[in-house]
Amino acid sequence: MTEDPRLRLIGGPDGRSPHAADVLARLDGTRVVIRTGPDMTGAHTVALAAFVGLVARLFGHVALDPPVPLSPNWWGAVDSDALLTALLPVRPTPTAPPVSEVTVTFGNQVAPGHLAVGGDDYTVRLARVPQPLGDPAGHALGVHAAACLAVSQLLGEVLGPVGHPGVRLEGLYVTNLIDYRLTAAPSLSPVAFSAPLSLAVAGVGSVGTSAAALLAGCLAPALAPDARPAGGQLFELIAVDSDILDPSRNPFRYPALLGTESGHKATWLAERLNTLGLTAHGVPTPVAEWTRARDRPGFDGLLLSSVDTLAGRLDVTDVLARETLSLGVAGLALHAQRERFADGLACPFCDYVSAAPPLTQAGAHAETTGLPVTRILALLQPDGRLTPLDVDLAIQAGRLPAERRERLIGAPLTDLVRQAYAEMELRGPIADDGVLAVAAPQISWFAGVLAAVEVIKQLRGLPLVDRRVDADLAGLPPGLVRRSPADSTGRCLCHSGVRRRWYRGLYTDQPAIA
Repeated sequence: MTEDPRLRLIGGPDGRSPHAADVLARLDGTRVVIRTGPDMTGAHTVALAAFVGLVARLFGHVALDPPVPLSPNWWGAVDSDALLTALLPVRPTPTAPPVSEVTVTFGNQVAPGHLAVGGDDYTVRLARVPQPLGDPAGHALGVHAAACLAVSQLLGEVLGPVGHPGVRLEGLYVTNLIDYRLTAAPSLSPVAFSAPLSLAVAGVGSVGTSAAALLAGCLAPALAPDARPAGGQLFELIAVDSDILDPSRNPFRYPALLGTESGHKATWLAERLNTLGLTAHGVPTPVAEWTRARDRPGFDGLLLSSVDTLAGRLDVTDVLARETLSLGVAGLALHAQRERFADGLACPFCDYVSAAPPLTQAGAHAETTGLPVTRILALLQPDGRLTPLDVDLAIQAGRLPAERRERLIGAPLTDLVRQAYAEMELRGPIADDGVLAVAAPQISWFAGVLAAVEVIKQLRGLPLVDRRVDADLAGLPPGLVRRSPADSTGRCLCHSGVRRRWYRGLYTDQPAIA
C-alpha cells in the first residue's frame, strides 16, 4: 500500500491493502468545485473556510471560482486561494487529472450543484438544491455543522462503490443546535453574556483543537471583535495534555492545524489563543498531575473532555468538575454529553465501568500489537512510550506497516492499538485484506461544533443539551437527545461516598445528590 496520510490499514496480513489504490484513485480523480453567491459574507465565510480545509485534506482537486474573501479566521487566510496555499503541507498530491466533478453550493443565490449547504448560527441545512444562509450571522455554527455533513455526503458518493457505509441524502435535511430536533432553531430573544466561565480542555487532540478553534472564531477579539461584552472577559481557558504534536500524522486529522505547528499540544494551543486576545494557560501534563497540582480541589466551571482511554476518563472524573462536557468519537459516530456527579444520570466514568480490567485489557492489546503482556502492562502506565524495539516487534508480528515505524517511536500505546478514531472504515472484497481506514476530519470538526455551541449557549443563558446528543455522520443526525442513567452496578466512581461528599461540599448550590 502506498503511504498516504489519508489512509491506514487495520489488521491486514502484511501492512498492505489491495484496494487502497482504488480508494486513492477515486479521491484523487474527483474535483470538488465550491460555488458561492453574494450572500457569502461575514461569519459564513469562516464556515466556508472550514469546509475548504476539510475537503482539501481528502480530495486531490479543490476549486473555488472566483476566490472568496474571508473574514478573520483561525487559519489567518485573507481569501480562499490563500487558504488553499496555506493548506499545502496537509494536502494530497494527486498523480492524475480529475476524471469526475462534484459541485457544492453555499447559500441560495447560486446555480444548483450536487450538494447544497445552508443555515445560520443555530440552524443546519443540507439539501440537493440551494439553501439560504441566515442574515446576519454571529458565528454561523449551524453552517459549520452543515459543512461537515456535506463532507460525509461527498465521501459517500465518491467511495460508495468501494465500501463506504454512508446513507445518501435525499431531499432536504434540517436540524438545529439548540434542542437538536429536526426543525429550524426556535426563535431566541437576545440574552446578555453571563459571568465569565472557567473552561478547561482535557485532551488537546483533533476534537479539543477543533473546539478551541471554533470558540476562538466565535469569541476571540482578533476574530470576532463584537462578541466580547464591553470591558468584560468571556472565559479563561486551561488546556491540559501531555502529548506533543506529531507533524507526520496530526495535521491530516486535525482540521485546526496547517501542518506547521510543533511542540506540546497544550502549550501551543494556549499560546495561539492568547495571540488572538483570549486568556488561556497551557498545562503540558497528564490530567491527573494537573488535578494534584491545583491549589484547591475540584474545578468550578465546565470541563471539555475528549480523552479516549480508560485511565484518562477515570482521571477526568476525579477532577470533580462542577460540570463536564464529554465528547466521544468512534469511527463516524460521535456524541456530546453534559455530566455532573452522582445526580442519578451518567457521570464522566459511568460508560466505562464495564470496560475490561487492566490484565484482560493488556491481553487484548497484546493480541492486537504482537507485544508481550508484561510489556503492555508497562506501556499502560501514564509515562509509557513505545521504544524502537516495541515497534519492531509489532512490525515483525505483521501488526504494523514498516513505513509507520518512525511515526510510532516515542508515541503512547494507544497510537499503536487505536482502531478507527475520526476515520471511516472501508472493508475490501476479501476478508483477509483487512480494513482500510480513511481519514474523516469532518467528524472531529463536527464534535468541535457541538462543544463550541454548548459553551456559547452556556455563556448566553440559552437551553443546553439534556443531557446527550448522538450523531452518526455515516448518515444524518436523527434529531434525538437522551438522558443516560448512572451506572447501576455500584462500581463507578460516582458511587464513592468520599467523592460524593467532596462534590457536594465544593458546589453547595447543586441539587441534593441522589
